[in-house]
Amino acid sequence: MLSHTYVALLTYITNVMALWPQPAEVSTGSGVLWLDPALTATFRCNGGDVVLFDYPPDLGKLPVLGFVNSAYQFAQTVWDEFQAFAGNHDFHGSKKAITETSIAQAAVHETIKSMHNTNFVPWKLHKRHSPFEPDVMAQRHYLSSLQIQQSHCPDVGAFDPLAFFAGDESYEIMIDNATATIQTNSTIGALWALQTFQQFFYAHSTHSGSYMLGTPARIVDRPKWRHRGLSVDIARNPFRPSDLTRTIDAMARTKMNRLHIHATDSQSWPLEIPSLPDLATKGAYQPHLVWSADSLEAIQIHGASRGVSVFVEIDMPGHTASVANAYPDLIAAYNRLDWSTFAAEPLSGQLKLNSTAVLTFVTTLLEDLLPRTRPYTSLYHIGGDEVNLAAYLLDETVASDEPQVLRPLLQKFIDHVIGIALQHGFQPVVWEEMLLDWNLTLPSVTNDNRKVSTLVQVWRNSERIKDVLKKGHRVIFGDYHHWYLDCGFGVFLEPYPSGKSPVGVPYNTSGGYPSKLKKPYLDYCNPFHNWRHIYTYDPLANISADLIDNIEGGEVLMWSEQTDSIDLDFKLWPRVAAAAEVLWTGVRHETMLEDASRRLGEWREREVTDHHTAMSPVHMTWCLMEGGCNL
Repeated sequence: MLSHTYVALLTYITNVMALWPQPAEVSTGSGVLWLDPALTATFRCNGGDVVLFDYPPDLGKLPVLGFVNSAYQFAQTVWDEFQAFAGNHDFHGSKKAITETSIAQAAVHETIKSMHNTNFVPWKLHKRHSPFEPDVMAQRHYLSSLQIQQSHCPDVGAFDPLAFFAGDESYEIMIDNATATIQTNSTIGALWALQTFQQFFYAHSTHSGSYMLGTPARIVDRPKWRHRGLSVDIARNPFRPSDLTRTIDAMARTKMNRLHIHATDSQSWPLEIPSLPDLATKGAYQPHLVWSADSLEAIQIHGASRGVSVFVEIDMPGHTASVANAYPDLIAAYNRLDWSTFAAEPLSGQLKLNSTAVLTFVTTLLEDLLPRTRPYTSLYHIGGDEVNLAAYLLDETVASDEPQVLRPLLQKFIDHVIGIALQHGFQPVVWEEMLLDWNLTLPSVTNDNRKVSTLVQVWRNSERIKDVLKKGHRVIFGDYHHWYLDCGFGVFLEPYPSGKSPVGVPYNTSGGYPSKLKKPYLDYCNPFHNWRHIYTYDPLANISADLIDNIEGGEVLMWSEQTDSIDLDFKLWPRVAAAAEVLWTGVRHETMLEDASRRLGEWREREVTDHHTAMSPVHMTWCLMEGGCNL
């Protein structure tokens, strides 16, 4: 029987779970469950059960159960049991190979470990000095069983990124009495259910265990869009592989599932290409800043284990000046004094457009990179943005800036790149300019094969989204007026010291032109895009219902001219989380901001407490505790 203190406490407990991103359906009761130290997790598929996790009663002696040192060995044992269920006894996969089973097993371990080890006491979410925690002296009811019921067992054999990431992401969670049940149709759906499940539990301020509020509870959830992405530019400033693995973890906690690595650009080439070793050894800023092939693979494996498809962009034919550090004969208009005539930002230079040597180089590059990334993703971004016409006046293979001359050459180049990508089983992704500015022919959904259709990434505005959709292509949105995370920090360029341009700037002049930069030195996409601005971006504005089905999803983008390892987390979060809810739940409106502030505020407090993610507050503490911060 509950104590009087405990009954009184329940009047203060909210019955609404503050989950992020917001699920499709939530229903809750008024009960409290404590997390059983001996909680057992089981997985059911094809009529059989496997015990995935079984904690001993003594919390002081909790083993990690091989999560770090022997996860693959444990996963292999579990996989063998799955094969027994399926009647297949011939599987002899490597213990080091990633499988859906190892992913599921590790996710369950991580989830339960996280719930037991949480330090998040949600005092900021309750009124000052109010009783918001269960009475530790009252009788406890425990959650002792987690059951994962998946309609299809993982496929036999090696990890298949196309099948895995295309799985049904919907799930249902039911919690009643001592049991939590997750029902899903795929492993990827189970991963997202577990991410939601972790958010149910809080630490008690007396350090007497983890508890959840609002039982019995039922969550039914599904994503709005399949492509829920973040793009990170690692070429302009130095980054470490650990920056991306840390980012992947936070992405997974918001159900983001695509990490787009803008891996190279004109300023540096940090990515090792073993068949072209000089690209990185000469093109990276320093030898210790080269990302090895093994590092890239480790990041992709880490992403897959968290439900995040990690794919690479080698932007071309523009944004390629760094190639000249190793192969100067392949680049036109390299590092010209008047860079602004020949590029979007310093330094200038792009691949020559009518050169057999360039096509040979591109073939060698892609035949090295693509087979190495294909085991973990089915996406490859070919680039194609901001191709500069004037640069081809200095390209001896073209010697023209006329679009009618350049277009067929660009079509041949893009056909070559896309052809190699398709040959290796990739769905190509391209920036909008190739379709809308150059009017190139690209594989589209009108070919009746979505696996080979080109995803077109639109970064300008919703009108451009509509234009792409009308041409029969699938779209990834990310309007720079709303979803560019580098905006509002000021321009990274300087005015000329004398206030006047030198001889040769503009191109072939005697100089003397006034500096274009004036106080307060704003960047091209100012102002700063705060989380509310990102949250209320409507990518569907002015798009008719008959076109919407071909929107694949979107990406929020972090260009790195003024970002590096030191401030990456601060600039990403919590703004990426705001975009994550738009991508998972659908278009958000101003009327939802007050509720979003409370839920995102709680997500932020959990992140900084349990995961030490550096990010700014969502709200002033008083606003979270008391409310009423409206104007």
